[in-house]
Amino acid sequence: MFKTKTNIYMLYFYIFFAQLFFDRALWVIYLGDKGMTFGQIGILEAFLHLAIVLFEVPTGMVADLYGRKISLMLGNFFSILYGLFMMISGSFSLFTLAFMSMGLMITFHSGAEQAFAYDTLKSEKRENDYTKVVGSMTALALLSLSLAKFLGGFLAEISWEWVYGSTIFTHVLALIPLFFMKEPERDKTENIDGRWYHQWVHQLKLGVRVWGRNPIIHKPVVLFILATSVMVIITFYGQEYFVSLGYSPVVVGAIFTIEGLLGVIMAKIAYKVEERFKFFNLLHYGIGLYILFFTLFIFASDWAILLSFLFLAQLLSLFEPIFTTFVQDRLTSNVRSTFFSLIGVVESFVIMISFPLFGFAVERVGFINGFTNLLLILFTMVTGFLFLQKIRSRN
Repeated sequence: MFKTKTNIYMLYFYIFFAQLFFDRALWVIYLGDKGMTFGQIGILEAFLHLAIVLFEVPTGMVADLYGRKISLMLGNFFSILYGLFMMISGSFSLFTLAFMSMGLMITFHSGAEQAFAYDTLKSEKRENDYTKVVGSMTALALLSLSLAKFLGGFLAEISWEWVYGSTIFTHVLALIPLFFMKEPERDKTENIDGRWYHQWVHQLKLGVRVWGRNPIIHKPVVLFILATSVMVIITFYGQEYFVSLGYSPVVVGAIFTIEGLLGVIMAKIAYKVEERFKFFNLLHYGIGLYILFFTLFIFASDWAILLSFLFLAQLLSLFEPIFTTFVQDRLTSNVRSTFFSLIGVVESFVIMISFPLFGFAVERVGFINGFTNLLLILFTMVTGFLFLQKIRSRN
């Protein structure tokens, strides 16, 4: 129990420092100040997700085959590179390196933190505590990111060098708790004869096999990917959207700080919600509320736009720990990171295509028409998918 608690506490410390990106509510504004157009910003975000598409599964397999700590350390190294490149960049090409570094950071972190926590609890037969623990992890990440967004606005008032210099410093600190974390026992993938890439191909097949053998996860995975991808667009283009409504960078930072702090509460109560409601009821009502608040975000007045944005973000903050637990319970530990990396690949592919397209659309038709078209696409895809699922269930 002591080892379990030590591991989890060190993981909490790591997450707090690793989420201190002081530009998260401001990077679109920063790139605009550096002369980037919305179209170029969209392409840069696409490069980030291209890196995820290319490396998500291989880095997920690194965590499963060689250890979660190694994966987290490598991810933190690319966080430091991201801060460095953003600080010294003044051209599109250097910004591309920064965003590719961020993409690699995400791939090494993706699934590794959750898998580390689940296997640590499993070693003490405490799997039932996972939703509570992952809720605390999510809450801590949101709290840390909220603090970074809040402070980022004030740092930006001094200079952008302070924003990115502080990011580099805190991610150096994030390496410290990793050295105190003990790698938990996990199921081993059977030995595969041949070169290293034969084992990687086998690992990939294991991840794909999980999807084929668990049709019950198809609906939540698809809807979660759609909702998260759209929220990425709303969040990051929302920075400039709020500025266009007359809010200053400090106020924008405060808005995103409030969003993160509310997310802390949602993540902490997720396990209680999970206990009271059936999973698929939460899924269906959640996607309905998501579309409702997205509609209000587009067509409401200024103050209601902010409230709608906050409600949209909280729906995902509440559902993510519940969704993660639902999927984790159907995985073995030798494929946990690999499978969540597969989810990440699909999500990043969707964002890679849609993010720059939305940027070019906003340049031509404005924010309102751009968000309206995005809502129509989301509604069509959700209703179409649910209709197909209903037909298949009858056959």
